[in-house]
Amino acid sequence: MGPTVKLDLTRILQATGELQHFLDLGAARLRAEGPLPQEASEELIFSMADELEEHLRTMRDRQGSASINDLRVWTRAWIDERQEALAQKPP
Repeated sequence: MGPTVKLDLTRILQATGELQHFLDLGAARLRAEGPLPQEASEELIFSMADELEEHLRTMRDRQGSASINDLRVWTRAWIDERQEALAQKPP
């Protein structure tokens, strides 16, 4: 994953077994936001994907490389942090 390589987030989520957790987080975020137009819902999910991708790049840059296990740990930590923040957000 050199700096010129675009991360394939879907493939990473599938390979790490975190795809369903990411989708569950997205669904929870959409429920927390309340009814949104289709475009706003898509924007929210894409912004989550962008945030996760940036997180993975940052972690990889710090470490210098990334195994699939590293990606799994970093992805899970990111998802867990977002779920915790969402749970603490007042309704």
